Amino acid sequence: MGNIDSWIIWNLSKGRHHVTDYSNASRTLLLNIHTLSWDEEILAWTGIPEHILPELKPSSGVMAETDPDIFFGATVPIAGVAGDQHAATFGQTCFKPGMAKNTYGTALALMMNIGEKPIPSKHGLTTDLAWKIGNRVEYALEGVIFIGGAAIQWLKDGLGIIKNSAECSELAGKVP
Repeated sequence: MGNIDSWIIWNLSKGRHHVTDYSNASRTLLLNIHTLSWDEEILAWTGIPEHILPELKPSSGVMAETDPDIFFGATVPIAGVAGDQHAATFGQTCFKPGMAKNTYGTALALMMNIGEKPIPSKHGLTTDLAWKIGNRVEYALEGVIFIGGAAIQWLKDGLGIIKNSAECSELAGKVP
């Protein structure tokens, strides 16, 4: 059991490595972001045995290697694993508290680095573990509109109101 990252690593390693990074683990809501371990209380409540969950690894560094039978005859280190929004935040160099990024795709996502201590939101945002590099853990606040980008596609393909996504900017500019 695990996220897509653990499934991909499991398959690339021919079942030798069942691992995930902390950012992907935090997405399951089974990770206690304060203790950096699978949450025993939630696991007991859901009936999920801890032994079926992937081993937790930092977001950077080698966490597994490919099996040559699966991966073009080569053993290649697998490193640098992170959740999509977490990786985007890192890729946009949001390394200091207060730095944020917006990502526009199927969903619209805002993620802001809040530093080395998790801060619970009072306004409906989620507190995430952004990444763990070595022994250093960074946290983030995130707000997501899950249908944002898909709504543009629906206006085009479903309703036929627009011919392309660029027309949305024109329409939005006409709103007083």
